[in-house]
Amino acid sequence: MEFDLNIETIVRQHDITIEEVLSKRMFSHFTEEQAKDVILTIKKMSIIIFNASEKREQKT
Repeated sequence: MEFDLNIETIVRQHDITIEEVLSKRMFSHFTEEQAKDVILTIKKMSIIIFNASEKREQKT
Protein backbone atom coordinates (compact mmCIF):
# COMPACT_ATOMS: atom_id res chain seq x y z
CA MET A 1 0.00 0.00 0.00
CA GLU A 2 1.39 3.35 -1.01
CA PHE A 3 1.22 6.14 1.56
CA ASP A 4 2.57 9.65 1.31
CA LEU A 5 4.09 10.40 4.72
CA ASN A 6 4.53 14.11 5.28
CA ILE A 7 4.07 16.67 8.03
CA GLU A 8 0.38 17.16 7.19
CA THR A 9 -0.39 13.47 7.64
CA ILE A 10 1.56 13.28 10.88
CA VAL A 11 0.02 16.26 12.65
CA ARG A 12 -3.49 16.13 11.23
CA GLN A 13 -6.15 17.51 13.54
CA HIS A 14 -9.04 15.35 12.38
CA ASP A 15 -9.88 11.70 11.92
CA ILE A 16 -9.37 9.95 8.63
CA THR A 17 -12.58 10.14 6.64
CA ILE A 18 -14.66 7.45 5.01
CA GLU A 19 -13.77 9.00 1.67
CA GLU A 20 -10.05 8.73 2.42
CA VAL A 21 -10.43 5.07 3.35
CA LEU A 22 -12.46 4.28 0.24
CA SER A 23 -9.97 6.13 -1.97
CA LYS A 24 -7.31 3.49 -1.23
CA ARG A 25 -7.31 0.64 -3.71
CA MET A 26 -7.37 -2.07 -1.05
CA PHE A 27 -10.52 -0.57 0.51
CA SER A 28 -12.27 0.76 -2.60
CA HIS A 29 -14.75 -2.13 -2.67
CA PHE A 30 -15.77 -1.63 0.98
CA THR A 31 -19.14 -0.27 2.01
CA GLU A 32 -19.31 2.92 4.06
CA GLU A 33 -20.04 0.80 7.14
CA GLN A 34 -16.92 -1.27 6.51
CA ALA A 35 -14.92 1.93 6.04
CA LYS A 36 -16.20 3.13 9.42
CA ASP A 37 -14.97 -0.15 10.91
CA VAL A 38 -11.53 0.47 9.38
CA ILE A 39 -11.43 3.90 11.00
CA LEU A 40 -12.49 2.49 14.36
CA THR A 41 -9.84 -0.23 14.11
CA ILE A 42 -7.15 2.36 13.36
CA LYS A 43 -8.24 4.38 16.40
CA LYS A 44 -8.21 1.31 18.64
CA MET A 45 -4.79 0.22 17.42
CA SER A 46 -3.45 3.73 17.97
CA ILE A 47 -4.68 3.68 21.56
CA ILE A 48 -3.18 0.24 22.17
CA ILE A 49 0.18 1.30 20.76
CA PHE A 50 0.16 4.57 22.69
CA ASN A 51 -0.70 2.84 25.97
CA ALA A 52 1.98 0.20 25.43
CA SER A 53 4.51 2.93 24.72
CA GLU A 54 3.52 4.79 27.88
CA LYS A 55 3.88 1.65 30.00
CA ARG A 56 7.27 0.94 28.49
CA GLU A 57 8.46 4.48 29.25
CA GLN A 58 7.28 4.17 32.86
CA LYS A 59 9.46 1.08 33.31
CA THR A 60 12.62 2.90 32.26
